Amino acid sequence: MRIKQSNNYGWERPEIMHKYSLMWCSRLKFIANEHKFLNNMLKDKIFSFAESHLIPKGEKLMEQLDELQKEAEMLVHKIELHRNGLRILFDGIDNQEDWNYKHEHRKLLIKMHEFDSKNNFLKKEIFRTITEALKHHKQKRLLN
Repeated sequence: MRIKQSNNYGWERPEIMHKYSLMWCSRLKFIANEHKFLNNMLKDKIFSFAESHLIPKGEKLMEQLDELQKEAEMLVHKIELHRNGLRILFDGIDNQEDWNYKHEHRKLLIKMHEFDSKNNFLKKEIFRTITEALKHHKQKRLLN
């Protein structure tokens, strides 16, 4: 009788890896919509005030948002390719291909965590900048 060693993450089970891949793709597609919203919000709240001192910062944030969007698209592509290769784990035979696939899954997990961190940091910066722009605009209106 062969005893299968397990790890804490359940990566030895193809069903769980498939579930993670689906969740990652769904999350990245949601983030893509969120980026469109944030981009529009930056345009509406920062660039509508032509004299705003925050325009350079807004432009920089929009560039970072575009870069993050490209990274998200690349990750979706990698994850979809990864998910399509899942069938190699269903043969029931442990070999080097299985180990490579699981290793690739772990690398994608790390990339998703890094992407989430960058995305959350950028969103916070965008909201801080928009809040500052709104306060600045409100102060100018009160002075007039």
